[in-house]
Amino acid sequence: MPDSPYPLLFSPFDVGPMRLKNRIVHASMSTRYVKQREVTDKLITYHRTRAVGGAAMIVTEPLGMLPHQVMSFRPALFDQENLDGFKRWAEAVESEDCRLVGQMQDSGRGHRQPGRNSTAIGPSPLPDDLSWTVPHQLEGDDIRRLVDAFALSTKKLKASGWSGVEMSAGHGHLFHQFLSPWSNHRDDEYGNDSLENRARFVQQIIEAIRAECGSDFAIGLKLPGDDGVPGGIGPDEAEELVRLFTARNEIDYLCFCNGSHARSLEAHIPDMHYERGTFLPLIKRLNEAAGDIPVVAVGRILEPVQGETLIAEGVAELVGLARTLVADPAWGLKAAQNRDNDIRKCVSCNNCWGQINLEKPLGCDNNPRVGEIDEADWWPAPAEVKKRVIVVGGGPAGLEAAWVAAARGHDVTLYTASNELGGKLRLFSELPGCEAVSSVYDYQKVAAAQAGVKIELGWRISAEEIIAMSPDVVVTATGARLSWPTFLPKSLEGEGFIPDLRDVATAILEHPAHQGGTAVIYDADHMDGTYSTAELLRQKFDRVVLITPREMIARDEPLVRQQAIYNRMYNNDIEIVLLSEPLGESPFIDGIVQYKNVISGRVNEIEEVALFTYSTPRVPDNTLAAELKKADVNVILAGDSYAPRSLMMATQEGHRIGNSI
Repeated sequence: MPDSPYPLLFSPFDVGPMRLKNRIVHASMSTRYVKQREVTDKLITYHRTRAVGGAAMIVTEPLGMLPHQVMSFRPALFDQENLDGFKRWAEAVESEDCRLVGQMQDSGRGHRQPGRNSTAIGPSPLPDDLSWTVPHQLEGDDIRRLVDAFALSTKKLKASGWSGVEMSAGHGHLFHQFLSPWSNHRDDEYGNDSLENRARFVQQIIEAIRAECGSDFAIGLKLPGDDGVPGGIGPDEAEELVRLFTARNEIDYLCFCNGSHARSLEAHIPDMHYERGTFLPLIKRLNEAAGDIPVVAVGRILEPVQGETLIAEGVAELVGLARTLVADPAWGLKAAQNRDNDIRKCVSCNNCWGQINLEKPLGCDNNPRVGEIDEADWWPAPAEVKKRVIVVGGGPAGLEAAWVAAARGHDVTLYTASNELGGKLRLFSELPGCEAVSSVYDYQKVAAAQAGVKIELGWRISAEEIIAMSPDVVVTATGARLSWPTFLPKSLEGEGFIPDLRDVATAILEHPAHQGGTAVIYDADHMDGTYSTAELLRQKFDRVVLITPREMIARDEPLVRQQAIYNRMYNNDIEIVLLSEPLGESPFIDGIVQYKNVISGRVNEIEEVALFTYSTPRVPDNTLAAELKKADVNVILAGDSYAPRSLMMATQEGHRIGNSI
C-alpha cells in the first residue's frame, strides 16, 4: 500500500505458508459469544467484522480441542457434529483475505474463578498460585493421548478451511506449566530439571500437528517472555526456549506474553497505568534470538504509529492487537486511510477482560457496538423524522447520545456547565496513570463535530430556558454526586468542612505543592478512581491511609485490576485499613481520626491527620429532570442520571438513546 501513511504496517508479509495482506494480527481474545459449545452467528460476525476492518490474520479464542474441554463457552472442535460451524467461520473470515488461526490451550491447574478446580490436570501435583488448586499429575500415557487429541482436532481445523493453529504456552496455562521449573517437578522424560525434557510435551504436539497437517498449515507458538514468578521463566529462560523451539524450523511464528496464574496475572494484560508498548524491549531481545522466525508483538499497542515504529525498529515483524481491535474493529481500515482521529482507541481499562471472566458477552468502554453486524466503521442511518433535541451534560453518556442523534439528522444542542467536555471522566483522566480514558470523549468530540452537534460550554441551563425552546426530546446526562457517609451527622452535609474525594482531587491538581501530614480516605467506592486519587494524595502528603468497611479494597474491579491496584498502593506506601469505619460526629479532632473494626468493635486511631475525605457510592443528580417532567417535557435519563454505573454502561446507554430518538 504505497500511499499509506504507514507503509511498513501495510506491507504484505509471508508467515510460513500464509500470505498476509499487511502486518495487523488480531491476538487471541475470548468473546463469550459461544452458546453451549456451538459456533454462533455472532461469533462469526465478530471475527468477520475485524477482517473487514483491516486485520490480516485473526487468532481466535481457545477452542475445545480435547474431550474433557466441555466448558459451554468454548467452541467444540473435538466433536465431529460441530464442523459445519467451523467451516462457516473460516469461510466468513478467509473470504475477506484474512487468515484464520485457532488457538490451542488448556488451563491445566490454572483457575481464576472462586473455589478450586476438582478436575484440573498438570505436570506435577503442585498448587496453582492463585486458587491453590492441586491438579492430577499426568502420566506418560495421559500425555500421549493429549498429543494425539490435539493433533486430531487440528487436522479437523485444517479440513474446515482454517489457515493455522497457535499453541498458547504462556499465561500460566498447561503448556506453560510443563515448561516452567516452578510448576514442573517431574523426574521422567517430561521434566527432570532439563529444559529439553520440560519442552518435550509442546515439541511432541508440534511434531504431531506437522505430521497430520503438512507444511501448508501454519503453526504459531506463544511463549512466556517473563512470567513474573520467582523460579519460573524470566527473560533468560525465555531466550533459551526461543532457541530450542526455533532450532528445528517447525514453527512459523512466535509471540510472547508476560504474567502467569499468580500475583503476576495482571502483567498479561497491562492496564492504563503501564506504559504504552509495555513489552517491546523484551520482545525485541527475544526476536533477535528467533532468527528468521517472525514475531508478533503484543502489549498496549494502541495507535498505528506504534505499529509502524516497532516494525521499523526491528522489534517484531507483526503487530498483535486484541483489546485495540475490540475498541475499534476498523482500526486498520482507518489507519490505511489516514483517519487516525476517527479511531476509537483502547482505554486499557481491562473491563473487557472483566466481562468475559464473569461469563458475560465481550464489551468495551469505548465501543458500544461490539459484536454488531455493522460494527466496522459504523455511522448511523438517517432518522425518518427529524427532531429538535437538547442534551444536558457533556460526559460520556451525554456526548454519545448527542453525536449519534445528530448523525441521524436531528437538530442537537448540547449544554454543559463546564468549560470543557468530558464530565467527571475528564477529572479521572488527569489522575496519575489515567490519561488513556480521555480516548472516550476525544473520539466523541470528533464524532460530534462531524455530526454537527451544537455545543454550549459553561452554560448551566435551567428548566425554564429549556421549556422556552420547546424541544421534542431532552436527554439529561447530569451525572451523580458522592453520597454523604452514613457515619457522619447530616447537619455537617454541605457545610464544606468535609470535602469529598472529587473536590480534593480537583484542588490538588490546581495546587499540587507538598503539604505534609496524613491524609485519610474513607473508601466505600472500591473503583480505580479512588485509588488513583490516593496516589495523587501521596504526592502531597507524607502519609495516606485508606479505611474501608469491606474485607478488601478494589472489590468491584476485575481481578487483573485488583492486582494492579494492590501493587500500586503498596509500592506507594499507601496504608490500607480493612473492615473499619471512622468514629465520631466530626471526622477528626485535633488531628486525630478514630476508627473501629466493624466486627470486633476494637478502636484505633490515626495521628497527625491533615485531611479527611471520602469516596462513596454515587447518587443521581436529577433535579433538572424532575422539573422538566413536571412541565410534561419528554425527558430521557442517561448515564449516572439514570443510575450510577460504569463507563461501559454510560457509553452503551448514550449510544442506545441516540439511536432511539
